[in-house]
Amino acid sequence: MEHTNDVTSPFAAVAELQSRMASADRILVGAGAGLSAAAGLSYFDHDVFRTYFPEMAARGYHFQYELVGMSDDDWTPGRKWAYWSTHIHYVRSVFPQAPLYSRLLELLSGHDYFVVTSNADRQFMRAGFPEQRLFEFQGHYDNMGCSAGCRETWIGLEDLETARTHIDHETFEVPDEFIPRCPRCGAYAEICFRGSDYRTHLDRYVSFVEDCHDSRLLLIELGVGFNTPGVIRWPFERITRAFPDAHLVRINAGYREPGYDRGHIEYPRELEGRVSVYDVDAAAVIDGLYAALTGRPSD
Repeated sequence: MEHTNDVTSPFAAVAELQSRMASADRILVGAGAGLSAAAGLSYFDHDVFRTYFPEMAARGYHFQYELVGMSDDDWTPGRKWAYWSTHIHYVRSVFPQAPLYSRLLELLSGHDYFVVTSNADRQFMRAGFPEQRLFEFQGHYDNMGCSAGCRETWIGLEDLETARTHIDHETFEVPDEFIPRCPRCGAYAEICFRGSDYRTHLDRYVSFVEDCHDSRLLLIELGVGFNTPGVIRWPFERITRAFPDAHLVRINAGYREPGYDRGHIEYPRELEGRVSVYDVDAAAVIDGLYAALTGRPSD
């Protein structure tokens, strides 16, 4: 059974985090889609969709997330790469590096911390988080691999840009000769997400967690819901349950877009007293904490 202690004050969240960060030996941050949404990167923005996907808007779609689940069986390779090249161009090149992530980095500096994220948008990397303290659990948009099974992966941003600049905007398709291909065998490429160094980053994450067992560990969830609960949400609950001096602070407001993830700040009843939940926007908490600890306004 899950229990809810609905606290809607960002000021209370800031005060608790300020106190717990000061006394923690180590800090483990888990960041989900709600953090990037709080920073302004939303895959449910109708205006952005109409601007960058006018062809698909004309076909009755309304926002980017509607297209993420389209399978290869539904789309031709040309349509798939028209979508991916446009989507990743927006996420990686049009949308700026979000200051919210830079402020989070400054807040964590001086602490023994690690960040695990389900986001593939590379905002942590762009903000300057050291790669040895970051694990992008689901990979990132920069990686490409071979659809025919070649083991190599490569950074595919140039391939994506070539595809994007050759989109036929009447059909919303990339001509076959401009579709990214495997440099080894010539088969179609695919967005790989997890590159050849994935295991190295996973091992760093596991090692950090294992070393925290006897520490005063503060776990902070920022914008983590139920899209992929096995990545952060449930592991963080298990860690809190298993580690004697761990405490979890869960921060997740409901998304602004109706009909989607509503926040899910609940927690298992057996963790009563070891979890604090706040139904507040992650940006409000990070900005408030930044002002409290640095004496400088977030803007």
